[in-house]
Amino acid sequence: MNGRKELLDIKNYSDNMQTTEKRKNLAVDLLDKEMRKKYLHTEKHGLLDILKVMYRPVLKNGKIVVASIGYAITDGILPLLSVLIVYVLVRLLALPDAMPKRLILAAGIYAIAFFICSFVSSQLKHRNYSFFMGLRLRNLSKAMEQFMTMDYGLFENSSFLDDIGNWDRSLQSNNAGLEGSYHRIFDMGGTLVSVILLGALLILVSPWIALAGVLFVSVFYLVQKNITIYKHERREELKKVSRRSDNYTAKSSDFQYGKDMRVFQMKGRFQQAFTPLLEAYEKLYRIFTLRELHLSFLESAALVLIDIVSFLTLIFKVQNGTITISEFVMLLTAVTLFTQSIQLFAQGLAYIKSETLYYGDTIDFMEADLVSTGGANHVNGPVSIEFKDVSFHYPGSDAMVLENLNLMIEAGEKCALVGINGAGKTTLVKLLTGLYQPTTGKILINGEDATTIPQEELFSLYGVVFQEVQPLALTIAENVAATDLNINRNRVKESLKKAGLWEKVASLPNGIDSSMLKMIEDDGVILSGGENQKLSIARALYREGTQVMIMDEPTAALDAIAEQKIYQEFDAILSGKTTLFISHRLASTRFCDRIILLDGGSIVQQGTHDELMKEEGLYQTMFLTQGKYYQADYREVTA
Repeated sequence: MNGRKELLDIKNYSDNMQTTEKRKNLAVDLLDKEMRKKYLHTEKHGLLDILKVMYRPVLKNGKIVVASIGYAITDGILPLLSVLIVYVLVRLLALPDAMPKRLILAAGIYAIAFFICSFVSSQLKHRNYSFFMGLRLRNLSKAMEQFMTMDYGLFENSSFLDDIGNWDRSLQSNNAGLEGSYHRIFDMGGTLVSVILLGALLILVSPWIALAGVLFVSVFYLVQKNITIYKHERREELKKVSRRSDNYTAKSSDFQYGKDMRVFQMKGRFQQAFTPLLEAYEKLYRIFTLRELHLSFLESAALVLIDIVSFLTLIFKVQNGTITISEFVMLLTAVTLFTQSIQLFAQGLAYIKSETLYYGDTIDFMEADLVSTGGANHVNGPVSIEFKDVSFHYPGSDAMVLENLNLMIEAGEKCALVGINGAGKTTLVKLLTGLYQPTTGKILINGEDATTIPQEELFSLYGVVFQEVQPLALTIAENVAATDLNINRNRVKESLKKAGLWEKVASLPNGIDSSMLKMIEDDGVILSGGENQKLSIARALYREGTQVMIMDEPTAALDAIAEQKIYQEFDAILSGKTTLFISHRLASTRFCDRIILLDGGSIVQQGTHDELMKEEGLYQTMFLTQGKYYQADYREVTA
């Protein structure tokens, strides 16, 4: 009996821990540099570790493995053919009865062998080029998925962005990074075979030549490794400069800012901003260049050593009569090609070390858990919301945006949140939807702490229209449904009708299948600011299963009359749903059950429109002030 009770106690404790488990708060946790380093870079990636990850999909493809071996043999044998033909031709020429036919025959056999090997190696290389590009694109897709799902708050953590800023360095080009390493390693197969074949030939003459070659490879690799690691350790500093300069470059060349640039003559200001960034770039690269200069003499000395050892050995052999003149010419050619091949091989090793270091950063980024996972509580039925002593400041800033805020929104209630710009209205929405977590205090959903609800489930509760609206370069149907799978076309049309955009869409040649923007399709549809907001409203209405609708300035680009009409329709459309409207136009929110006035991060007034108008407070002042402008506009129109 006691054993059974202990088991029940353990189960109850486990259940209690499960219900109180909170989600991580990565936007705050990863502000600390040491914490970020431990979290993102859990272990150092050695070259072999990274190559294992890189070649896992390659080794599963038998065709590529065979192609790599075939290329290595056919390309690697070419230098040896060149050495042998020199030996044969010199020997034939040295014969007393040298005949042109023999020379032509030897040259012909060499040409045929060289052509066959070159043709086969070229075909094997270029026919499999796209395979490695596909691997890079799959990695890029995975990394982009990580970027699109990681915590929203991490985008405002500049230190985090500088740290992971090299995630795309290894994925953005065919000739560098991951794919560049694949191609270089593929090429190095042929180089390695050449080094082995030529090295074996030279070992027969003297092992010292091969040892000098090994010494050169070792010295070159270690020097380049030192330089590469030195640069990589300063990558965050370099990325900090490049991210800011890239941002300035993007803004200065963006058509959106073209009018301001010209009318307000802002060219000089941008140039001033660029100057310190360019100086920082120059300083960093001067440091890198000095590092390379200090160590480059070791590479040169090792390369000269090969030549000295090789030439002295060959001259000594000739003087002793150990080798003939034809053998001397052959071996001299072999030394030249051996030196070139071993230099190419050493450069390849250094290149791979450099590029795989940055691919290691990409692996860290792709494998990191950048979503604030955790939470085990669930929400069922209509939703009530309570802000309990909530204070908040953005990560990395000490300025409080909300302070000791208390607010209760009952299930099914329609509330309007109003206030001047900067009062904290949009921040409140970010907290409510789980994009951020409160600095202090709690947000309760049906009495449960929102941080104990899994983030995906929390997102699914809301249909949101944000203040800043930007459609994607997809079809109108895909923009409304937020997917390209199993789109309910009738629901798309109904949502567009409710949002007041159906008449416009129906007039288009392809209707809801019309592509948006001109980034992909030249005939893409460009909507006005107000139409984009209506599209966003339609997307929020399309989403099934939402319990809470949040409208954050959803009609800011519409005139007051159009806004009033949409809000009146909302009153019927959103019946039964908990709804929060945010607007700077007070007259448009009169239909709400309650109006909440936010000022300086705190609630200063709340009640119905009539109740607030009876109070001599900020709401009355704002409403009457706005009313004067609307009345003036109306008189101008009707005059």
